[in-house]
Formats: sequence, structure tokens, C-alpha cells
Amino acid sequence: MRFDKEALLWDEKPRRVELAKAVAKYTQKDCYKKSVLDFGCGTGLVSLELNAKEILGVDLSCEMVKKFNYKAQILGVNAKAICEDVNNVNSKFDVIVSSMVFHHIKDIQAMLEILSKKLNKNGKLFIADLHKEDGTFHDKGNDDVFHFGFEKDSFNSEYFKLLNFETIYSVKKHKYFDVCIWEFEVL
Repeated sequence: MRFDKEALLWDEKPRRVELAKAVAKYTQKDCYKKSVLDFGCGTGLVSLELNAKEILGVDLSCEMVKKFNYKAQILGVNAKAICEDVNNVNSKFDVIVSSMVFHHIKDIQAMLEILSKKLNKNGKLFIADLHKEDGTFHDKGNDDVFHFGFEKDSFNSEYFKLLNFETIYSVKKHKYFDVCIWEFEVL
């Protein structure tokens, strides 16, 4: 898995750190003293910045999970990550955050249904991902990419009510790519 190979140096790219800070800043008020699931947690760049009561990170890259857990221990944060499919997480949470993951998910509606069942009543879902782009964001190929970003209504579903949508960051590569955040409340 490519993310296992990149885990060791993942946090070394300033644009990744800055993007994660933007996501954490946007979601901070809703995560304060709450239980949080970080779906596609990577090394914890987003969720380890949150002042949550407890954090569970879930990712399919075991090397990313190892780095997340190492960082959580060093920082003294009440957080742990597991290398697991989110389908196998049996707990419920107040908030789910997911940053730069959904463009790697083939069936968006099926995932939204799964995540809706992981939220407590009045729970919130935050999805940070690319705005619609031309397919050139990933410079190492698009083998594991199913969507070249999303439009505002791309996540419309029977499981969530859209509360807010806005651009929160622009990633500078060979050109600028906007990253937007979708804020939902579970129905």
C-alpha cells in the first residue's frame, strides 16, 4: 500500500501540515470535549490537534496508524488509532472528521450510510476534500483515486443534512487546488 511507504515522511510536507491545521481549526469548536472518530486518520495531523474528550483514528495503512499512536503517546493525548476497516468499528461518536479521504472511496453513498450509523444523535460529520479538479492533483498517479474532487452537492444523502460548505485551504502544487469542508448533521 502506497500510504504505508509514505508514512515515515508524511508529516514532512508543510502543505499537509497546513491543510490539517485548517481542518482542525474549522472543526475544533464542535470537537471540544467530545468523542471523535477520525476516519482515514493517517498520522493524526488533524485529530491530534483537536481538544476532544477521546479520539479513535481508523486507517487502512498500518504504518500511518503506528505513527499516529507514537505521536499521541508523545503528546499525551487521549487518542489511539487502529489499522482496521471502519465497518468493524462498533462504537458511536459525537463527531466524525475525515480529511482528504473521500476521493479514495469508490462508493460514497455506501460510506455515508456506514458513517451515519457511527454517530450519536445530533452527531456531526466533517468531510474535508478536494473541490472538483482536473485529475492532476496526484502526481504519483491515480490508481487509488475514484473521484477528482467534489461539488457542493456531491455528498447529498438521506443520512445527513448539509449545514455548511466552504473552501478552507488551497494546496499549491503545479497549480492551486481548493480544499473544501462539508459540515453535516446526522438525520
